[in-house]
Amino acid sequence: MEVHFAKVGCQTRGYVAGHHRLVPTCGSSNEQVIYYMVHLMEDASELESDKRVEMIMNGREGDKYHIQIATSERTFRRIVSAADEVAKEQLSLFEYWMYRLGKVKREIFERTYFGDYCVYTKLRKLALNLFIQTVLHILNKAHKKVYGEETPAELVKEVKRVINKF
Repeated sequence: MEVHFAKVGCQTRGYVAGHHRLVPTCGSSNEQVIYYMVHLMEDASELESDKRVEMIMNGREGDKYHIQIATSERTFRRIVSAADEVAKEQLSLFEYWMYRLGKVKREIFERTYFGDYCVYTKLRKLALNLFIQTVLHILNKAHKKVYGEETPAELVKEVKRVINKF
């Protein structure tokens, strides 16, 4: 998740698995943090009176729950938006790997762009970019632990060259 959230520019990370997104209401170091499932949220808005956010959550059997959380709407929207971007990226990668593994059904009534070379070229670049960022993230963590400093630019460049060679 670190790499995904860094890519979308958000330090506050949730846990995203496609359509299912478990996100915090604020930074995870805050003692008042609450995690909630975004896919169960129907709507949310700021309460003008006390700067809290009220969420309407869908329960089982059509129940609706109104929940108020102590966070600013700006922070709330930033975290949800980042989780949505990560989810969109994951679902795109899922579609790409289904295509690569031959699991895409070719039918007459399929979407017109599905199977389009341009779509899969874009998704291939996304998959490669995410793979490179993940490898560099792991390399940087290991390098910091062993040597106590950031990974040298020459090493990063060489790792990218080796990955792109294959």
